[in-house]
Amino acid sequence: IISLITALYATLFTITFLDVQKTMPNIYTISRITMVIILLDVISSLLYDSLLIKYYILPFLMLILIYAGYKSMRQGYKPARFFLAGWLVLTVAVFLNIFRIGYTYTVIDPLYIGAAVEAILFSLALSLKIHLVHKEKEEQKELLVHQSKLASMGEMIGNIAHQWRQPLTHLGYTLMNIGEAQKYGELNHVTLNKKIDEANIQLNFMSQTIDDFKDFYTPNKEKEEFSLADATQKTLELMQNSLKQNNIEIQVIVKEDGTIHNYKNKYKQVLLNLLSNAKDALIERNIPSPCIYITIDKSSVTVEDNGGGIKEEVMQRIYEPYFTTKQNNSGIGLYMSKMIIEKNMGARLVGKNSTKGIKFTIVFL
Repeated sequence: IISLITALYATLFTITFLDVQKTMPNIYTISRITMVIILLDVISSLLYDSLLIKYYILPFLMLILIYAGYKSMRQGYKPARFFLAGWLVLTVAVFLNIFRIGYTYTVIDPLYIGAAVEAILFSLALSLKIHLVHKEKEEQKELLVHQSKLASMGEMIGNIAHQWRQPLTHLGYTLMNIGEAQKYGELNHVTLNKKIDEANIQLNFMSQTIDDFKDFYTPNKEKEEFSLADATQKTLELMQNSLKQNNIEIQVIVKEDGTIHNYKNKYKQVLLNLLSNAKDALIERNIPSPCIYITIDKSSVTVEDNGGGIKEEVMQRIYEPYFTTKQNNSGIGLYMSKMIIEKNMGARLVGKNSTKGIKFTIVFL
């Protein structure tokens, strides 16, 4: 019975380790049939003898595991090399044991030697698999970071468009006034210089907008001292036209400003994401008198909206990558925000429903 149970678990291990169901569906079907045969023989052995062992069928059934390892190796799965080598060594040892081959030349049973070598090879296979899984997770994390940057850049481009719309309109009126003045012979040096000065003011504003966005995306290589109130105000300036266009009010409450030593641009990036999420929720739900409240109190910043909050089952999943309740949304913003705050900045990001809506608090430790 022990041999049968061992064979059963070996088959289960092979299915899991090589991901047979996904990569080799035909072999997966054969493996399931093999497991059923072994289970039936286990039941039979409780009443009679084991037919698989009595007639030496069990070792031949295990050859399917070697074939699975071979197929997986041919598919390019590196841990399958050690897996296949381990099973080959053990299978040879089993056949030597069954048919009593070479016993006159060895002091130790070949099965013991085979089992020891197999254990070493399986350990190498598992180590390599763990390394590959870790590497895959790191690659997925890098992909998420890249997608988050692209999503953030898209948001930024939208904010630049909002910031530039008013000065572009003003420039259009300025040029139209110059044209009308020339048409009616009213254009003189005083009028022209006045209109040029007005145009330069708008152009300087647009240039400053580009500088602000460029500074926003400049990565902080080292931590720096910065005021939470000042960094918050700078972030709001990037979104002011977008918020104004959607009639969203912003209330900033500074109970006590805090100066912290951390990555300023990372803080601004997270704050911008929280504000964008709040803005999108208020627009999507068509909230009357929409408002976002920002409260600064020493080493904490709270962003709260009056959008009515979200369901608790949704709240429990908001930090999962790719989870979203909004259309045309990547679902990685809050995941990356939490990663930045807690992994990079050593702070905490906590979200919960409030009496008004949903509230996120950044706490610097």
